[in-house]
Amino acid sequence: MSKILITGGAGFIGAHVTQRLINLNHKVMIVDNLKGIGGVPYVHPKSLFCYGDITSNRVLKKIEKWKPEIIYHLAAQSASESAYDDPKKDFVSNGYGTYLLCVLAKKLKVKKFIYTSTVAVYGGANKKIITENSSIKPDSIYGISKYTGEMFVKQILYPTKTKSIIFRVFNTYGPGEKLDYLKKGIVSIFCSFLWKKKKPIIVKGSLKRFRDLTFIDDCVNILIKASKIKLKNKDEIFNLSSGKIYTVKKLISEIIKVNNEKKYPIKIAKGTKGDSFGFHTSNRRLRLNFKYKKFISLREGLTKYFEWINKLPKKGSINKFHPLKISKKNN
Repeated sequence: MSKILITGGAGFIGAHVTQRLINLNHKVMIVDNLKGIGGVPYVHPKSLFCYGDITSNRVLKKIEKWKPEIIYHLAAQSASESAYDDPKKDFVSNGYGTYLLCVLAKKLKVKKFIYTSTVAVYGGANKKIITENSSIKPDSIYGISKYTGEMFVKQILYPTKTKSIIFRVFNTYGPGEKLDYLKKGIVSIFCSFLWKKKKPIIVKGSLKRFRDLTFIDDCVNILIKASKIKLKNKDEIFNLSSGKIYTVKKLISEIIKVNNEKKYPIKIAKGTKGDSFGFHTSNRRLRLNFKYKKFISLREGLTKYFEWINKLPKKGSINKFHPLKISKKNN
């Protein structure tokens, strides 16, 4: 049993990671300002919750007093489009916030520091299959700020005894995403149209754009393994992805099929600033090091996703309908 800090522990990915770690009998402290736009906020009742931002001295002092052994740094402004609404907020949260947390991790001599970066650090210039050695050319404010976080991890923690893992997370989807926010999540955005029966589906950009899509369960499984895995090197970087590529056209087609719709109108609109045309990666290093062979297919993932979506109210806030909260009520 370990003392584990999860920043962004009430967010989309963070809430699921928190649940799993608590089920494994770890002591978990989560730090969250509950203002995340990517997911429905959920504070696990068995966690030690600290409300606030990682740039806050008050929050940093609480973390220091608690003395975590492992840190999952998931807190971030996590949307490319929203970064242009407030660039300063994006950079302060993703860049400076990571710097402060790394300095604290060094001071506390934590055993392991796990940082979720993003595919956006590669930018859209990489035309071939992306590997961990592909060139870093972020073409969005979000990508720049997250890579700044990576550089702070390297600069501050690589010279220490703290083991670090940087995950460049590709598009992750599933129950817990904030479907009523249409500036974040390529899968959730299109799913929201079918959820509310809104026609047509508005597509910002080409139907030929492509992404690797990873179901939340696979993403969380890898992150959980990261807390205890013994890797060859003290400091590692992995692309966290299913390695399966889908065009926007194919994604929408699958969403329509899962909902037993034969036809659904689509309207093409102007593209989003900072949105790269496509990303596709090899996840060979991830699969080999984590011994993870089978990822959930898009069809299966969407089916599981809509099992939750269909329980949501079409009007009003969905904040009371986090999948973990619903599951707890049914047990």
